Amino acid sequence: MASSQQALAAAPSRDAAFDSSSSNGAPPLVPYIINGQEASISQFPWQVFVLTEEGGGIFGSCGGSILNATHILTAAHCVDHEGTASPYEAKEIFVEAGASEVVLGVSVSPSTAQERAVKSFRTDPYYSVLPEIKDDVAVLELSEPLELSAGRNAQAISLVPSGATPTPGTTLSISGYGKEEGAEGEQHKPNGKLYSTTLTAISSDACRELVATNSAVLLCAQSASSSTCKGDSGGPLTEGSPAVQVGIVDFGAKECPVGVPDVFTNLAAPEVRDFIEGSESPPVAARPTSPPVIKSIAGTMPVDFSPLTCEPGTWSESPSFTYTFQEENTSAQVLQSGPSNVFTPPSALVGVPLVCVVQASNPGGVSTSRSATTLAVAADTAAPSAKITALKCRLQTCTLSFTASDPNGVALSEQASAAYSVTTKCPVKKEKKKRGKKVKQSVCHKTLTVPMSPATLSPGSFRATVSRLPYGETITFIVDASNAAGLQAQPASAVTTLHKPKPKPKRKSKKKRK
Repeated sequence: MASSQQALAAAPSRDAAFDSSSSNGAPPLVPYIINGQEASISQFPWQVFVLTEEGGGIFGSCGGSILNATHILTAAHCVDHEGTASPYEAKEIFVEAGASEVVLGVSVSPSTAQERAVKSFRTDPYYSVLPEIKDDVAVLELSEPLELSAGRNAQAISLVPSGATPTPGTTLSISGYGKEEGAEGEQHKPNGKLYSTTLTAISSDACRELVATNSAVLLCAQSASSSTCKGDSGGPLTEGSPAVQVGIVDFGAKECPVGVPDVFTNLAAPEVRDFIEGSESPPVAARPTSPPVIKSIAGTMPVDFSPLTCEPGTWSESPSFTYTFQEENTSAQVLQSGPSNVFTPPSALVGVPLVCVVQASNPGGVSTSRSATTLAVAADTAAPSAKITALKCRLQTCTLSFTASDPNGVALSEQASAAYSVTTKCPVKKEKKKRGKKVKQSVCHKTLTVPMSPATLSPGSFRATVSRLPYGETITFIVDASNAAGLQAQPASAVTTLHKPKPKPKRKSKKKRK
C-alpha cells in the first residue's frame, strides 16, 4: 500500500471533471472546498481520508466520516471506477483517520493518524449514476478497528434523526481534503490540508434543476463565497454543536464555482438512512412521473377571487401530498401551504404570477415537484348572473326558486325579497297638532319589503319562502347576487297577486220527516 502522504499528489483527484455531454454520458461528479479555512483534525475528528489504489499506484481520493470503530460512511461513487458504477475491490481501498494533512513526500500527518485497510463495503441498492445521481452512499468495513479517542483525534459522529432534513436557512459545516481551486492542471492539485467552510441549506425547490426527480434523497446547500471541490466527495456535511451529520458530499457544478448549490446525499431520508443502518431493501421515496398542474375556472389566466386548483401530477410509490402556493417572483412569498390543493388569490395578487409546489410523502421520504408558472393574476371583470326558475304560492305563502352563478367561480352572496304596497294613515304634521286643530288623517301608500332567507338546494340553486303576504296586492319578488370582487348581477324579478279563496257554499240542511 502506498503511504497516505502520497495520496493527493501522486495521481489525479478522485473526481475528474466531466459533464453529462461527455462520451460516457455521466453526470458531473465534481464536489469541491474553495475559499475555506485551514482546519485541524481535532476540530473534525470524525473526518477521514479515503483513497483507492489501482495497478500499484494511487488512483483517487475522497473524504468520509467515522460511524463507529469499524465502519466508515462515504459516497458510493468513491468506491467506483471513475464515471462508472463498476466498483473497486475492497483490498484496493484504504482509510486514514486522525490526519490534518496528507501531502506527497512530507510527513506532516500527526502521530495520531491511523491507517486501515478496507475489509468489505456495501453500496446502496438503489445507487445509480445514470440517468441521474441518486442514493450515492457506501458503508466501508475496516479490517481492524480504529482507536476512537481524543488523543488520537478520532471520533464517531452521530447521524441526523431520520426525517429531520435541515430546513432552508440552516447553517451547515463541511470539511475535506479536496481542491482549493476549481481550475484544472498540475498547479491546481489539492495541497492535502484539511479545510472547512460553512454553507446554508436551501430548499429542494430552489435546487430543483440539480436534484430533479430525486429530491427526497438529495439536499442542497450553498455559500456566496465558498464551496466544496474535487477530492471532498464522500465527506461529511454537519449541523449544530455537538455536530450531527446531515449529508454526504455528492456532486456540484463543473470547476467548483461559488454562489451556486452543492448537492449532498440526504442522511435524513429513510430511503438512505435505512440502508446505512443495515437494510438491503429500504423503503423507496416517491418520484414524480408528470408535473403538477394549476387549473383555473377562469381559463388560462387566473383571476382574483377565483379559486385555483393544484393537481399533483402522477407519482410512484403512492404518496400523500402537501400543497404550497407561492408567488413566482424574487420574493417567492408563500401564500398558502397545507393539505388543501385549492387557493383563492385576493385582489392584492393582481399582476403577480403564481406557482404550486407539491411535497409527496411516504415511508421513503419527502419529494418535491412544481407546476409551471401561471400568467399574472388579473382583476375580475365578469359579473355574476341570477335567474328565477319558479314561483309557487298557496294562500298567503310563496316559494321562490332561483339560480345564481359566476363565470369565474367567484364566491357569491345571494339575496331575495318580496315587495308590495300597503295602505296606512299618513302621519299628522306636528305643527297642526300644536295648534289644537283636529286634522283628518289622509291615506298614504308605502312599499313594504320583506327579506327572504335563501336555502341552498345544490351548488348554484336556491329556494326561499315567505308567508303572511297580503291578498289583492301586486307582489314583486326580486333576486340579487353579488360576487366577492364586488360585481353585481342584473336583478331578476317575478310578479304575482294573491287572491282570497272563494268561500265554500253552505250545504242546505235536509228537513227531517215527521
